[in-house]
Amino acid sequence: MKKPWLEGIEVVDVNTPVSAWGGWFETFVITAVVIAASFITQQADPFRLSGGFPWAVLAPLLAGLRYGFVFGFVSALLTLAVLGVAIDQQWQAAKSFPLPWAIGVVVVAMVAGEFRDMWGRRLHRLEGAYQYRAERLEEFTRSYQLLRLSHDRLEQTVANSGFSLREGIMHLQSTLDAIDGMTESSLQKLIEFVAEYGALTQACIIGITADRIDTSNVLACVGERFPIDVTDPVLRMALDSGELATLNLLQESEMDQAQLLAVVPLTDSVGEINAVLAVRSMPFFSFHESNLKLIAVLVAHGVDHLRFGTARPSVRRFIASFERAYQDFSRFKLDTVLLRLSGNPEEVRSVHEKLRFSIRAIDFICLAREKDQYVVWAMLPLTDITGARAWAQRVADIPATTAQEWMSINEIDPQRIRSLEQG
Repeated sequence: MKKPWLEGIEVVDVNTPVSAWGGWFETFVITAVVIAASFITQQADPFRLSGGFPWAVLAPLLAGLRYGFVFGFVSALLTLAVLGVAIDQQWQAAKSFPLPWAIGVVVVAMVAGEFRDMWGRRLHRLEGAYQYRAERLEEFTRSYQLLRLSHDRLEQTVANSGFSLREGIMHLQSTLDAIDGMTESSLQKLIEFVAEYGALTQACIIGITADRIDTSNVLACVGERFPIDVTDPVLRMALDSGELATLNLLQESEMDQAQLLAVVPLTDSVGEINAVLAVRSMPFFSFHESNLKLIAVLVAHGVDHLRFGTARPSVRRFIASFERAYQDFSRFKLDTVLLRLSGNPEEVRSVHEKLRFSIRAIDFICLAREKDQYVVWAMLPLTDITGARAWAQRVADIPATTAQEWMSINEIDPQRIRSLEQG
């Protein structure tokens, strides 16, 4: 197949064999036509033996130049054979067979044929080299396109994953640290952070009035404002499920009616939907499951931070954080480990003070009471059991008399945490 950049250039495939029958047919036709023309133009001396240019030599010359040595030689033999018959039948006036004339015809045919064969071989080699280079160019072009596409995707991935989820939550908490309450200014900071982290180009947070979406109540926005249709199937799916809804989850018949790419309900850890984040536009390379789930996790943690803040009693804040971690595991399979410490009240209080200054930014700790017994609960989001044990050995010297109980979030009864009392 001819490549687009070779338009207008004749491409010969050297691997395609040329049919010999066409060459022989054309050789016989040329020879016959030239001899017939010689007889028609001068019947008394068709081969011009007595004088003038011997036009009959054109047949071997053309056959040799066109197809090579063998075809030219055969055409010369045919011409000489016809000459012999013509002399024998007295169609051609001659005292005897003109041997010098015959030798000249054969030599012309041989020289022309050899010339054609020599240049044919050279051309064949050039065609082979050209075809090899064309194939290499095509391979290089494909490799270049794949490399460029791979580089673009890598560049986009790197640009879109500058932080881990842990770092994202830490930065979110530091961004909202001095803010308390879900106001328009706090929600504007939240959507700007999520837009930067999740590569959103056009999105808004819409308020809910009397348990219904209020499209006129736009609390925060990034990019150009856009109208919201309450009948949008993505919006309806998010409100019905209370979870992240995206365009690709719709049925094919509903996709044409959707204007939104994704909708994330701003649901706090107690299950109340305070508003919704509607996404209208985002780069194509960012519209994938991992990034959308990342946005949903950040939004959920941001809502909890604005609702419950850090100035609440420690147990209540711990319970709210547990509910969020429990939902993160149920929806997105994000690991969380809990540590329960119990023992002598004085030792428990001492360990609590040590751990309180050693926990990481996204970890939570509280001193609570269980059945008139003081206990310390520590929760380490986005951490498995192995990582949690390593953290405990590194940050604090827990007395041997203090009982330690390690639990993954999927192993604990949520009611056990919900029933904690302030210590």
